[in-house]
Amino acid sequence: MKGWLAAIAATAMCLGTPALAQDDSNSAILHSVDEFLRGLNEKDPAVIGAVSTKDGLLASHRMRDGKEIVRFRSFADDLATINEGDDTFREVYWDPTVLVRGNIAVVWAEYSFDLNGKRSHCGIDVFNLIKIEGAWKVTGIQYTVEPDNCPKGR
Repeated sequence: MKGWLAAIAATAMCLGTPALAQDDSNSAILHSVDEFLRGLNEKDPAVIGAVSTKDGLLASHRMRDGKEIVRFRSFADDLATINEGDDTFREVYWDPTVLVRGNIAVVWAEYSFDLNGKRSHCGIDVFNLIKIEGAWKVTGIQYTVEPDNCPKGR
């Protein structure tokens, strides 16, 4: 009986250790995603630039009138024009799933996007990150644009 209890306790301790490390990584990863979106919402290219790579790529997918529309843009192009116009943005995400292996991470989350104070669309955000010199950097974002698929209360 004592042998079984010791084995269970040892197993529980071993299983708990990676989870703590994962939680610490998740916090740093989500901080980079949060900062990226803060930069978007505040139209601040310096904030976005601090947590992303210059060569990053955005890819979006939507259906319009039964046709598939896929767009690709570079972070550099978006950062160069983010301050143009008077539009205001508010993007938020919830219930993120974070996958990590070594210095590579993926964040998958539902999101909503408001344009000028009005809900524009919702969808799925996928952030790809790489840990570079100790800091998690967003290297790419893929997202769906779903105007008719916004959950109530979000």
